[in-house]
Amino acid sequence: MDIGGAPLAAFKLMVCLALPGWVLLSRLSSVDRAARLVWTLTASAALYTTLALAMAWTGFWYPRQVAAAVVLAAVGFIVLKPGPYLPGTFVRGAARGGPALTATGGRGLQRRSRIRAVLPWLTLAVAAPLWVFGLATTGHGRLGDFGLLSEFPLAWYIAVGLVVGTCVYAVVARKTFPTLLMSVSVSSLVVVLYSTAGLLAEVPRFPWTYKHIAVTNFITATGNVDPSIDIYNRWPGFFALSAYLGEVMGYRNALDYAAWAETGFALVDAVLVLAIVRTISNRARIYWTATIVFTLANWVNQNYYAPQSYSYSLYLAMCLIALTFLRGVPFKWMAGFEMRIRRSRIVQRVKQRHPVIMPSIWERRGTPRQLLACVAILIIQAVIVVSHQLTPYLAVLGLFPLFMSGYFRPRWMAPALLAIPLAYFIPNLAYVKGKYGLFSGFNLFANTGYRPPRTDPLVVGGWVLTGQSLAHLAVVLTLATGVLAVAGFVRRLLHGHVRTTLVVAWLAFAPALGLLAQSYGGEARFRVFLFALPWLSIGVAWLFWSGPVRTGRTVIGASAGLAAMAMLFTVVHFQPEADYRVPRDDVVASQWLDANTKAGDIVFDTKYFFPLLVGSNYPHYLKWGSVSSLVDYFREADGNISVEGLRAYADHLRGAENNYVIITDEQKLQAVEKKRFEAEYLPELEGMLENGVGVENVFSNDTVRIYKFKSAG
Repeated sequence: MDIGGAPLAAFKLMVCLALPGWVLLSRLSSVDRAARLVWTLTASAALYTTLALAMAWTGFWYPRQVAAAVVLAAVGFIVLKPGPYLPGTFVRGAARGGPALTATGGRGLQRRSRIRAVLPWLTLAVAAPLWVFGLATTGHGRLGDFGLLSEFPLAWYIAVGLVVGTCVYAVVARKTFPTLLMSVSVSSLVVVLYSTAGLLAEVPRFPWTYKHIAVTNFITATGNVDPSIDIYNRWPGFFALSAYLGEVMGYRNALDYAAWAETGFALVDAVLVLAIVRTISNRARIYWTATIVFTLANWVNQNYYAPQSYSYSLYLAMCLIALTFLRGVPFKWMAGFEMRIRRSRIVQRVKQRHPVIMPSIWERRGTPRQLLACVAILIIQAVIVVSHQLTPYLAVLGLFPLFMSGYFRPRWMAPALLAIPLAYFIPNLAYVKGKYGLFSGFNLFANTGYRPPRTDPLVVGGWVLTGQSLAHLAVVLTLATGVLAVAGFVRRLLHGHVRTTLVVAWLAFAPALGLLAQSYGGEARFRVFLFALPWLSIGVAWLFWSGPVRTGRTVIGASAGLAAMAMLFTVVHFQPEADYRVPRDDVVASQWLDANTKAGDIVFDTKYFFPLLVGSNYPHYLKWGSVSSLVDYFREADGNISVEGLRAYADHLRGAENNYVIITDEQKLQAVEKKRFEAEYLPELEGMLENGVGVENVFSNDTVRIYKFKSAG
């Protein structure tokens, strides 16, 4: 039923993502709840991606009807074949109740215990309205070099500090918080950090998001994909799924819901990391600390509405399945290497000083569900393969050696994981090679190069700060996370936990091998850190809590480390917001262009991040000469700007019947601030267009004007 509305849309999305996966996992009664939650979402998403791709590839596009059939089938299965749908206790091995109170001092202990139990809830209750008030009073003017950092009021910083402080205290306290309180605290941390910028923006952030919105809208409008258009139509998994779910929810325009992807993916990834760590450690301090570190160190802004965000979550789900069901004893040659590490002198000395209290729980036997787990991993890999170009190979880099060495079983899974992306890539080889190239050069330093933008300085308390210097803090946060993780791996090895440490350390290191061959358009360094981060977070948690007892030194170290990460993340995440923010007027203008331009028309802009590709007609702009830069015309004219000169330049390019010129206030400001071209050219050209013969102002709002003129022919 095509019934719209935001509340009903959210309800329909929850039903669609919950029921099919719930049925598929109904017989896994002993699965950890965190894993069950994300596996439910993963199973449903994989099922819908398969159905959406089948419809998009065949042109048989009936998403609402198919979704209704899937949901009704799931409900029928639940009603007709009831099973153990609800899992057991959330915290494995958690003892009910607590130590008995003695008669002496019992009341005082009870009073202090009640205060300790209520205080974190009160802190979060105070932080919530402060955060909302901070958002409401944040400045809405044009952002400068320091982004949102200079716009946030004190209330917002206090709210973030309270949430961070609650999470830090929860993991360093003498007795860790109950699971419900920890879940609420960490979820609050994710929401506060990852939804703030999106809530303050009128439209989805990141100019490059709008191409993804356009592809989704194209599939929604046409009901199929066209591989001849671009590479997105050749890897359409995410877009087909998004178009499918969007139409099921009642939104035929991805612009209406794309902004929520950043918070949604951040929450899902945090739960995935939590579930992963719980499979290799039953110490609450370790798995909650790792989740917090992952949240505070994930500065790369890769959670937005994009195929890589979806594929990354699927990659983590695939690793979780392997860690839960496919663990095995390594083969002799690898077991011998482990034994040499255990028998080394330094490890023996440390073990004599600090005997291992908590043995490793890596050693798992094969389970009857092993074959089903293998099938699930291969299906997830196939969904990743049709959704993103890079993620399948990063997954292979990490998992292939672990299957071949026996840490995961069976061994045939290694070539199977590699064969799926290769089989899909071979038919697209000629296209990718001709359009982008296969390798960007075996130069590690060139593929990881990074130059922060130049900005004007700001003097604060005698210190000279610039946006460039703040951008370097991302490097500091990255290196700090890596150094702490390596120290944690070493400490873990010294305590005798060789097997789990080798596996996690390899998964953290393996993504860096991708830098040997490909820069991925300058983004490879971000992807490498992103794929290494879950495993680096485990290393950081091991550094703090691998000892047999909680000590004052570890409490101070963990508190200082997490607090420093929170401050660095806040600066790095919110400082470059001026480069990520897209004006709403620009989006409205681009929607008008998408609806009114025809194939073959020419559109002139300055190549500033104007979201030109936003609607279902975006293929019009991908042909040669359909979008041209005003900057190129200014250089060609060499200062002799005129309407007739621009018309002649347009006719020289293509001789299009209709030509459109986009003039925005943001372009003018960019011309001055970024020195992209002579600042006076745009106002001079717009003045000529306003009074030019044969020129018509066809669109105008507060900050954007669009002019149209015919070809001279």
